[in-house]
Amino acid sequence: MTAAVEQDLAGMPRHARYRSRQHAAVRTEDYTYSQLIPYIGNKRKLLPLIARGIAAAGCAGGVFVDLFTGSTVVARFAKTLGFQMVANDWEPYAYEIARGTVAINRVPAFEALGGAKRVFDVLNTLPPVHGYIAQHLCPADDEHPNHLLERMFFTRQNGERIDAIREQIAAWEAEGTISDDECAYLLSALVYSVSYVSNTSGVFKGFHNGWGGKTSTALYRIRSTMRLASPVVYDNGQQNIALREDAQILARHLSDVVGKQPSIVYLDPPYNQHPYGSNYHVLNTVALWDKPKLHPHIVVNGRPHDKSAIRKDWRTERRSSYNTVREALPCFRSLVSSLDARWILTSYSTDGNMPLEGLLKALAERGSLQVFTQRYKRYRVSTPRMSPKPHNIEFLAVLDTQGKPCVGRVDELAESIWREEEISLSATQRSAEQLSLFTY
Repeated sequence: MTAAVEQDLAGMPRHARYRSRQHAAVRTEDYTYSQLIPYIGNKRKLLPLIARGIAAAGCAGGVFVDLFTGSTVVARFAKTLGFQMVANDWEPYAYEIARGTVAINRVPAFEALGGAKRVFDVLNTLPPVHGYIAQHLCPADDEHPNHLLERMFFTRQNGERIDAIREQIAAWEAEGTISDDECAYLLSALVYSVSYVSNTSGVFKGFHNGWGGKTSTALYRIRSTMRLASPVVYDNGQQNIALREDAQILARHLSDVVGKQPSIVYLDPPYNQHPYGSNYHVLNTVALWDKPKLHPHIVVNGRPHDKSAIRKDWRTERRSSYNTVREALPCFRSLVSSLDARWILTSYSTDGNMPLEGLLKALAERGSLQVFTQRYKRYRVSTPRMSPKPHNIEFLAVLDTQGKPCVGRVDELAESIWREEEISLSATQRSAEQLSLFTY
């Protein structure tokens, strides 16, 4: 699909404002939000902030590089604004999503299999296969699972569907029946569907004890029958690129990859100590289909064993320095200094591993800097587990690399961000106190 970008009364692209009912990933036809995996750090609610930064850069087109694309929501949004897209992430599942929804402009033809509709019909009606997922990540009996002995990432019914679909995609790929783009399009759909029916709150470091946990939340999706739906695509009339590289290395030769200096490079590095490779390890297994060695049970010889089934390769192949307080800032400074781009936009929060002043200084050394902020509700795993700090400030630092370095403004910019957070928390506290007056 392709269309002119509509704007609201404030001049903001209308689709920049996420509306939960209108933009629910499972059913919306809006390209920006369709089939977005539930993802910590997902910027779907922060697109107005990012839109302000893009507007401040004043770029009417050119190349937009999303260096840590993750769920791809920012890449998709930028694509609808007319930019040629480069979407990069070194996690395999994110790469397949980027290939299948950002790099391509139209639904692949699937000529060898009779068209896209027939392909999805075939995949959704395959007989179940008792394969890797069903054996290792599902209980033996969906009606009487034992979370103390069995993994419960999916119902057995859906585990066998995942196995059947993934094996069929692998067979088509091995036979040469589907192209790289067609494979990526199918894997993008599968990764989303796998995430949707998982017995988790979105992160795969653990599963609920019982279907939906103690409160049996989200049974409508967890116990639904998994089906693949054709991902929505958007034609921006450009040759778009998806990459799976270490951002630190890619930054050094980005202009060579693109063929010219990017107009905007968008940076959204990990904020905290939790690696995406372990948070979403099951999605990586589905994308790679390498079936890492794993015991089918979580109690072996009377002892707990590998309950979460987390792959080990995130430590050796995709360990991120941004997940450690000691390494994050030096890594970011190196990244910023090596980037050749007209504008560099950086998303971060007041809760990140990097000290605010250090991050701003690394940017201010490269050129002139301005900052936009937005109050943001912090992530929590469930409604009953309220946080003592329910909100933080997300900010977007907009760096003009042709402007004059402004290290002298770092303290002023940092203070403005901290002040916004203080105001936000004070407002939350006042609301809580007012509410308590009417609680008996």
